[in-house]
Amino acid sequence: MGDEQSGKTSLAKILFRDAIYSGYLPLLIQGGNIKTSKLEGQIAKLVETTYSFLTAKEFLQKNNLVCIIDDLSKSNLNKKAKSKVLAQLNSLFSRTIIIAETAFLFIVPDFPELDDYKKLEILPFGNVRRSELIEKWVELESIEEVDDQQIWAKKDELRLHVDSLVRKNIVPAKPFHILTLLQSFETMTSQRLELTAYGHCYQYLIYQALERVHVKQDEIDTYFNVLSELGGAILESSSESLDESDLDTFFKKYSTNFLPVDQDKVIKDLVDSFILDQKDNILKFRYRYLFYFFAAKKLSESLQKGEQAKNTIQDLINKIHLEKASNIVLFLTFHSKDPWIIDEIIMSVMDIFSDEQAVTLEVGTLSFIQDFVKEIPDLVLEERDARQERLKHDTEKDIIEEQEEAHNSHIDENKEQSELIEKVNKAFRAIEVCGQIFRNKLSSLERKSLELIYEESLSVSLRLLNVFLKFSESLQEESIRKIKNTIEQNKKISDSKIIRDIKHFYLGMNYMAILGMLYKVSFSMGSSKGREIYIKVTEAKGNSALCLIQQIIELQFEKNLDINKIDKLHAEFSKNYVCQRFLKEIVLHHCYMHDIGFRERQKLADKLNISMQTQRSITMASKRTQ
Repeated sequence: MGDEQSGKTSLAKILFRDAIYSGYLPLLIQGGNIKTSKLEGQIAKLVETTYSFLTAKEFLQKNNLVCIIDDLSKSNLNKKAKSKVLAQLNSLFSRTIIIAETAFLFIVPDFPELDDYKKLEILPFGNVRRSELIEKWVELESIEEVDDQQIWAKKDELRLHVDSLVRKNIVPAKPFHILTLLQSFETMTSQRLELTAYGHCYQYLIYQALERVHVKQDEIDTYFNVLSELGGAILESSSESLDESDLDTFFKKYSTNFLPVDQDKVIKDLVDSFILDQKDNILKFRYRYLFYFFAAKKLSESLQKGEQAKNTIQDLINKIHLEKASNIVLFLTFHSKDPWIIDEIIMSVMDIFSDEQAVTLEVGTLSFIQDFVKEIPDLVLEERDARQERLKHDTEKDIIEEQEEAHNSHIDENKEQSELIEKVNKAFRAIEVCGQIFRNKLSSLERKSLELIYEESLSVSLRLLNVFLKFSESLQEESIRKIKNTIEQNKKISDSKIIRDIKHFYLGMNYMAILGMLYKVSFSMGSSKGREIYIKVTEAKGNSALCLIQQIIELQFEKNLDINKIDKLHAEFSKNYVCQRFLKEIVLHHCYMHDIGFRERQKLADKLNISMQTQRSITMASKRTQ
């Protein structure tokens, strides 16, 4: 079972091919073509067109038959007739594979003929599958003379774009959508770049959807206008949908403001193109990104027509910690060039944890973790396969995202959150939104605005980190107090080791939180084209945290492994052992995620004063022990 556009038909064809390679005789039947419960005639015709060397009678006498039904959901047979079809399939074929819409799961129990079937579901692409698909895409156009680092840079650039667009509940992580986006990056031209780069990509998806149902080129503007007005109407509704009565009211109002359209045809085309979804007389956008895109488009068009749109936008910015609000705000920056929107977002970011100091990672502020860092084992530059490291990293991300999705499914966004949790969520969402704006407006925003967005995004990230470190310290002290009370009641327990272990646990957690936040803000704000902005803000602030963030950006986005600069930064951190350790972690991570040559790794190991473990030394050591 799988959703629409999840790749069901492609899967059916691949299964057909694999069945032949495995020595079976498969038949591929289109579910929509099953119009009678008597399959003999249809099977005979399929055998004739598929196997010219077999008659239907000879075919059915074989014992290695496979039947693949592509989308049984499209068959209009009633329950009794479908039961007869399934019974025939079970008796004629040694293996039967039925593909259907996900909703078919709810009627499976009505068919005892399916009791012995395994029930499987086509899932959206996770991080591992997205990486595999992007790698294949890049290799299609790569030539053998291209430098390996250029290939890594291309893969990482496409991965960044895809991950920015294909997010949970926004653009579905289906092969069809990912491939369409990859194609849009290749076909992007200045003539079609009506919005920003990502705005073009979203618009490209919508154009493709309309073209598939043969909407004429001169009608597309009309369809976009209807969708924009629908986005505004649905945004105002409490249920994010319109019932039959609401829809009639909407089109009456539409005809008053614009030239009238054929309501039935427009709605049918938009439903057939998977832009809208209509069930039980309830109409809504099929995918979240479509709702956000057109709701934001309507707001941007209404911005100069009165205060109502401004009030709505301010309310969305204030609720930026919520998925709907943050995404509509993001799409709003695609549609509108009004600087007022950017100013409102920056003011909102500046207000988050405004009473907290930003973490700088200077020596005097790291005394609480200095001894801990000296006690943990020294880092070793190992020889690792970059592809395997990336696979491991993506696999871990998939596991984490599955756990988060399971956890978030129990969270009601409309439920009131504590002030602290709301602020934390607001900070994370604001960093993501600002990062998208920064990357996509590098060519159109003034330098001062870009510098302010970058600086304030870093500042709120480091203020949030300070909040976490304070919270962690209070947890540590509370835990130690509780354990001391337990020890006083039970004199047999040794308190010194337990308390030391607790301190190490919380210090380790702080260490990982600092490193994690450095990566979070770097990956959110990073770009291969923002170098001048990064340098200016870092030089103006001149603290260790910003230097490390800039180093991560240069490695990840520019692929600039400047050994002399790394050596200079390492020397600047000579009295800051914690930041030296962070720098080593950052450089080693880059080496493991890219195919860095032996000589470069050797130079890095020497400059950073870390041991280097090569495959050769491992092999020699293993031989000595045999």
